[in-house]
Amino acid sequence: MLTIDQKVTLKCTDTGRDAPGKIVRIVGDRVDVILEGGSDILVSLRKSKPSLYVGSQSGLEFVMK
Repeated sequence: MLTIDQKVTLKCTDTGRDAPGKIVRIVGDRVDVILEGGSDILVSLRKSKPSLYVGSQSGLEFVMK
């Protein structure tokens, strides 16, 4: 179960890199994650399948399992 302030890892499908983040909002089947690092980048993810969330930001696609 996902919770606010939970630490998660997003995988960029375009580059293959992992990006750590923190859940800041959960609304229905949507989860908003702030990527950790120098800048505050918000990635909005939608539930695609059970336990799989997909979203995009800055032209890159991210998935969270």
